[in-house]
Amino acid sequence: GMIMAQLDPVGWFRSAHPEQGSLRVQVSSGRGLFPVPGAEVEVYRDFGAVRETFYTGVTDNSGIVEGILLPALPAAWGRSADTAGISGTAYSVTVRHPQYGQREQEQVLVFPRVESLLSVSLTPTGQEA
Repeated sequence: GMIMAQLDPVGWFRSAHPEQGSLRVQVSSGRGLFPVPGAEVEVYRDFGAVRETFYTGVTDNSGIVEGILLPALPAAWGRSADTAGISGTAYSVTVRHPQYGQREQEQVLVFPRVESLLSVSLTPTGQEA
């Protein structure tokens, strides 16, 4: 019935994370000097064998995607000394671009009502160390 349907991992996760935090991803190359427009950004979490994608988008001319809204823990968790250290919710971010060989996978913590910033540096194909 209805109660069993609530128990799938993704549904449980969403119900346990009723707030929203935001994420801004900045993609560059050349040690951060050159923005990378047109990079595909995917934000996801793995729940066992199930991958839940929360956002996909493409960086703008400044190499940025912003305003990515993601489920976050209740804001009260961050205000209590007991739970402040675990008030962040971890997401995986993958960045891909045709001219950059390596797709980068990063971890980022998202907090309720706060914007997190993730900077990703890509290396052009053929220039790997």
